[in-house]
This record gives sequence, structure tokens and C-alpha cells, in this order.
Amino acid sequence: MKIKVDKTKCTGCLICEITCSLLNTGMLQREASAIQVSLGDLSDTPHEPVVCRQCKKMVCLKVDGKDFDAEELNKFYWDDKKRVEHCPYSAIFIFKEKVIHCNLCKGDPECVKSCPIGALKIGA
Repeated sequence: MKIKVDKTKCTGCLICEITCSLLNTGMLQREASAIQVSLGDLSDTPHEPVVCRQCKKMVCLKVDGKDFDAEELNKFYWDDKKRVEHCPYSAIFIFKEKVIHCNLCKGDPECVKSCPIGALKIGA
């Protein structure tokens, strides 16, 4: 399972970020979210939600000498900051010395449910 993003639908409301940060950290803090919206100017650059693509071969774990680790995939916080540099999609974030990774809300992504216009969907 992964989150599919349709950036043509994103309005930049940031509800996905707020929902993620509140449910996973207890804070209303955009930077503490595992999904972060890159806000465009809309004249030629759309808004673009950025979230872990749940890669089958987790390039971000190469620093640990692994291709995949189900236990790490299910964690919201990671310890190794080097993983951020290894993500080819820039979809792992740092907030207050913590590495934040999308764990798909353990199988029921709240950001998808909270998106009012369907820019986020569940995909395979």
C-alpha cells in the first residue's frame, strides 16, 4: 500500500499536514508531519504533497546495508539522520532532531481520509 498524490487537485489547504502531525505527535505543527506540502504559486507551479512512496527497495536504508526492513517501515520516528540524504524523493523529514517517516498510520492513512478534495488516495 502507498499514498498516491494528484498534485493537480491539491489546493494547498494543509489539512493533511495538520492531521498527520496532530495524530502522530500530538502537536499542530506542519514541520512535524510525515507529509509536507510544497506550496506552488499556482500560476505555473502546482502545490505538491510530498510523502514516502513506500518503495519496495528502500533506498533510504542502504546506509544500514539493507534493501527492506518491515519493522522500520512501520515506525513514524527513525533514529538515523543519514537516511534523509538517501531518499531519492526527499520524502523523509527532520523535525527537532527527529527523523519523521510515513508509516501509513499503521494501514489506515489519516491524511488520505482528511483530504477534502481527493488529492490523496490509497494505491498499490
